[in-house]
Amino acid sequence: MLENKSLLTSSLILSIGIIIGCYLLASKPVSEVIDSSSKSEVQGSILLNIKETSVLLGISEDELKKIMAEEKRILNTTGSYDGPMLPYIVIEGKQYFERTQLLLWAQESATLHKEYGL
Repeated sequence: MLENKSLLTSSLILSIGIIIGCYLLASKPVSEVIDSSSKSEVQGSILLNIKETSVLLGISEDELKKIMAEEKRILNTTGSYDGPMLPYIVIEGKQYFERTQLLLWAQESATLHKEYGL
């Protein structure tokens, strides 16, 4: 009899643990799950495309494109640009960003309190 009670108790505790675990996983937003998998993919690459770069920096693709356009406009208008520009290369019309230089750009831009008129 005592053995049956301990078996029942342990089964009940295990069942409750499984139910709570499923609830916690189900309540996590889908975008958060996608973002975490995207970030792990991004961490393995040296060259990043625009989407991967926006995930790494935590900004939208539109914001990233606007930063690139504004820096290019300032460079074309004045002939020079004060501070570090967003580092990228163009291959067959697509922009790619080198991870290390991108992180340095973000650090330097934050230190200089860069503002973009997005």
